[in-house]
Amino acid sequence: MPAPALIGRRRELVWLAEAAHEALAGQGALVLLAGEAGVGKTHLAEAAFADGPFLRGSASLPGGAPYGPVVAALRQRLRDAPDVLDACPLRAHLALLLPELGPAAESSDRATMFEALRSALAAVSPAVILLDDLQWSDSATLDLLAALAAPVRELPLLLVAAYRSDEIGRGHVLRRLRADLRRARALRELLVTPLDAAATRELTALALDADPGPALAATVLDRTQGFPFFIQELVAVLQADRRLTAGPDGLELLSDADVPIPETIRDAVLLRMTGVTEAGRAAAEAAAVVGPEFRLDLAPALDELLETGLIVETRPGHAAFRHALVRDAIYEGIPWRRRRDLHAAFADALQFGGAPSGQIAAHRLAAGDRDRALDAFLAAARELAYVHAHRDAATAALQALDLWPDGERTEERLTALDDYAHSTELAGDLPEATRALREAAALRRAASHGGAALAITERRLAALYDLQGDRDHALLARRAAVVAFDAASLPGEAAAERLLLAGYGQSAGRHAEAADLARAAQADGERAGRPDLRARALGLEGVARAKRGDYAEGVETIRVGLALALEHELTTEAAELYQRLATAMETAADYGGAREALSTAVGLCELSGASGQEYVCLSCMAYVLRELGDWDQAAQLSRELGAGEARPDDACVADGILGAILAYRGDTRAGEPLLLRCRATAMRLDVVSMDVDSSAALAWVAAHAGDRSTAAEHARHVLARWERSEDHHYAIPGLRYAATVFAADEDLARSRATAEALSTIAAGTGHADALAALAHALAEVALAEGEADAAADKLSRALELHADLELPFERAQIALRAGVALAAAGRREPALQRLEESYRTARRLNARPLAAAAAAEFERLGEPLERRLGARAAQQHAAAGLSRRELEVTRLVSLGRTNREIARELFLSPRTVDMHVRNILAKLSCRTRTEAASRAAELGLLGG
Repeated sequence: MPAPALIGRRRELVWLAEAAHEALAGQGALVLLAGEAGVGKTHLAEAAFADGPFLRGSASLPGGAPYGPVVAALRQRLRDAPDVLDACPLRAHLALLLPELGPAAESSDRATMFEALRSALAAVSPAVILLDDLQWSDSATLDLLAALAAPVRELPLLLVAAYRSDEIGRGHVLRRLRADLRRARALRELLVTPLDAAATRELTALALDADPGPALAATVLDRTQGFPFFIQELVAVLQADRRLTAGPDGLELLSDADVPIPETIRDAVLLRMTGVTEAGRAAAEAAAVVGPEFRLDLAPALDELLETGLIVETRPGHAAFRHALVRDAIYEGIPWRRRRDLHAAFADALQFGGAPSGQIAAHRLAAGDRDRALDAFLAAARELAYVHAHRDAATAALQALDLWPDGERTEERLTALDDYAHSTELAGDLPEATRALREAAALRRAASHGGAALAITERRLAALYDLQGDRDHALLARRAAVVAFDAASLPGEAAAERLLLAGYGQSAGRHAEAADLARAAQADGERAGRPDLRARALGLEGVARAKRGDYAEGVETIRVGLALALEHELTTEAAELYQRLATAMETAADYGGAREALSTAVGLCELSGASGQEYVCLSCMAYVLRELGDWDQAAQLSRELGAGEARPDDACVADGILGAILAYRGDTRAGEPLLLRCRATAMRLDVVSMDVDSSAALAWVAAHAGDRSTAAEHARHVLARWERSEDHHYAIPGLRYAATVFAADEDLARSRATAEALSTIAAGTGHADALAALAHALAEVALAEGEADAAADKLSRALELHADLELPFERAQIALRAGVALAAAGRREPALQRLEESYRTARRLNARPLAAAAAAEFERLGEPLERRLGARAAQQHAAAGLSRRELEVTRLVSLGRTNREIARELFLSPRTVDMHVRNILAKLSCRTRTEAASRAAELGLLGG
């Protein structure tokens, strides 16, 4: 009955009709229609689309078919046009949900299932589809709606999903759907509120077929709070019991105080049931137990309920209660013993008819039959997982596990725990999947179910811990897996786990441990007849040896592994070994060779389709490119890695590289958060390389902002982290810069400690970058102690050692400090030469803060920048790197103008002004407009 929706709902009707018009014209949309129980959402939707192609699918109660409302709408369309899905390209996958389509695919996956449903909706378009009672829907439907939000825009289709806003608690999955749609800006939501006083009076008059008097209208509004369904039910009771009388201004209530007015909808419905026969009441109770929709041949007495209006025919041979609240009221009034008997009877009938196991399970549970409910929930979990409704499968499996009798059916419980963990993992609930596998591992150990099954469980646990960034527990689980695989005499599987443990050790800077594990894995691989594992083990051992200082032996070990991989045409393993070779070359500061090796590795990854290994190679490439001074390409590669599906380790590298480049170029506002995130991830995963790298960059940021205490704190972290590792490479630049920070902070003890650390590394490797960094650190100590000549000589020696290294930013920093030391020693011309070198390199890299520091040293020496570096360089320095337009914007910012005011004054768009302001803040290393104005005044940029 659409009448209630037409009263007081005109604005909502227009809104929905316009949305339908846009959708059917090709601009599809997903609309969420929200409102409390009884406000008439369904009637409103039906009234809005009464003249158009309208399909309706209602959510079933728990245990129904996955993707239930969407499948119900498609089934309705199939009844009218059986061939509508014949041309659907994924018809066999749809048949998993719609058996009437014929033979089903043997297997599917979540993405294919979603695409099959999307193509089915495209086939039934143009249409308006109402998915009713979404608060009862299965989680698979809600996941599907989130995935359809974008594609549906391109279809002549309007999806209206109605739900009761008062029935979605804090943890309801529907709340996550709303949040996801809002973030994607794909949500159109209409809140349907109760009727106001005027609309309540109008609906009361329509239901009575007469005008209500003021007192009656006020009473109806007070008792129903403007809910249309409540109004209709209350008025129907008043009429049926003849409790109304004519008054001077319309119908009023009788004054008989012994005749109460029902205050709840349950009272109203039960009062309407007073005239129903016993057979009719029994039929109503049976229908209420069945669910929202039922067959009319359920009981002959259902015809009586049709006549009373308590139920309505929804389609030929099927009916539903006029409102879900009618069903709720009748269900709650059934005596508990009869309710259990009815549930048991319907469970038997459903099982005989081959209904979904979830429906059977819900009835078994309601009937108090826990054992059979448990089995039905297990079957439901398997059925739901088969069609990739994993969130619903996990819910069914958890219900089975909660019903499990203590200490019984252990083997079955282990299988159930494994399946539950699988579904929860695919549903994205990693902590719950971890909990399930921990219980499974404990059960297997306690019940002597060790061996391969326990090892596989521990392996799965380790992978889950890794996904959650819990490296400590991942290590424990991997070690347990190794022990179990060894016990089960599965050397190949044990080798794979040892290789992962070796990788953890290498990341943490425990290279001796990594080498030992790699050698053990190689022996396992030999016993298992697995050349792939042997090759990978040789690569890891080689890297560990190179990082411990045995560079030549390490590279040779890697090359042996590479030859083995190429001999057996192991493309993916060869890609990994080229990446290992590049890492060894990095260790010796051969960044050019590392770039070539990584280019080969990336090519092999593309050839083999090994996307995971490709992310590793690309993250390494980003690091190498940064060191080589190719900052633009390194930054672009880091952005692509950050936007992709890289592992946490690789995403950590991307954050650190991009953050450092932005910071070194003066954009600390964008760079510093990335560096902090990188360091937090590196500390959590125990990745020594990015821990020290990001900490050194953060020290540089703090020092250039004049925050000496924070810079010293970061420098101390670099030193402490190196002391807990066997690293001989990644900490070198950080230790070198830490010596500068400590010396500036007059902490000569720590400055000497960094020099000792670099001396240890240099003695172990003899590499030029370590020797240069050592010379630099010793020079900082000497300069702080007033020995300028000694400092100048040591920094000049550092530059000599750097001559064959392709590390432009490192060299520019050393050249700057050499210029300072030479000037302090009174050697003016060599000082100017070093400062010029530093400035030109910094300008080429667009490292504005370093260029500014070099220019400041020129000024300190009284050397005009224009004479030394040319007019253009002097002009750029005088303007702090700001363009002419940016200088204009800076002056207006200093006057307190807003972006909109600046845009009007300079005839620019507000967006362009916003871009200029962001560039100004970055170039001046400021966080706010006020800071930028103050800094510009200090630099003399506001004159004239």
